[in-house]
Amino acid sequence: MLEVENLDLHYGQSRILYEVSFQAPKGQITTLIGNNGVGKTSTLKAIAGRHPASAGTITVDGTLVRLTTAFQAANAGIAYVPQGREVFPMMTVEENLETGFACLPKTDHHIPDHIYDLFPVLRDMKARRGGDLSGGQQ
Repeated sequence: MLEVENLDLHYGQSRILYEVSFQAPKGQITTLIGNNGVGKTSTLKAIAGRHPASAGTITVDGTLVRLTTAFQAANAGIAYVPQGREVFPMMTVEENLETGFACLPKTDHHIPDHIYDLFPVLRDMKARRGGDLSGGQQ
């Protein structure tokens, strides 16, 4: 489903990633594991278009994609869910979930039931502000 080949990433003049390659097959769980500072988050940000890669290719379902923006990544079916409390604190849970609609046609602007099946506590908290949730709920 996802194939990354020879991914390089620079922050200014500093080369952060050196020819990172891996596959994430459909129906399997793939993890990036490593010590602090080895580039796990940078790799995910490059894949999700949050920081443009300097070199390398990203293929989704056999199609080579250019992911220079998060919008392009979302259109390709890639999302980045950061760790920590990166919700919009003054928006409701429902509004926070709806922020993912930007890349979808207007007809698809609804939160699928399976999201609430995965995270049942959010169904009861739809009207609560994101900043009022516990760290784990965020």
